[in-house]
Amino acid sequence: MKKIKLTLGLLVIIFVALVIYQNRAYFFAKQALSFSLGVETWHWTAPETQNVAYFGGCLVIGFLIAGYLGLVSKLRSMKTVKELNRNLLTQIGTIESLQSELATFKTDTYLQSNSQNSSEPLTVDGAESGADSGTVEQHAVKLNKA
Repeated sequence: MKKIKLTLGLLVIIFVALVIYQNRAYFFAKQALSFSLGVETWHWTAPETQNVAYFGGCLVIGFLIAGYLGLVSKLRSMKTVKELNRNLLTQIGTIESLQSELATFKTDTYLQSNSQNSSEPLTVDGAESGADSGTVEQHAVKLNKA
């Protein structure tokens, strides 16, 4: 891919150089730019310069603007990545605390003895009879599949 980009870049540079070479009379002719705001005293004229200098100046200004916008975009994306990493670390901390809390419930002998003594399955409060009723485990399975 790098060779293709390099080849295309060289082709563009060669094409631009060819256009400038074939139109030397225009590009190396001197012209003065003038700027007027409509009021007689607000008139400004630049010194005569070759047209190729105007094109080169516009090219340089374009590269500077593009570089600035690229830098701003890069800094914004770095800020977003830092913020997302902070969120990730807090979420990992929350997950670890919830896992440790779950581990304490799994190892609690009181809860295990109560669940073994109860032979009937637990139902969800407010569940109506029919398709919506079921054990807590069945509802958990439904939620995990969704």
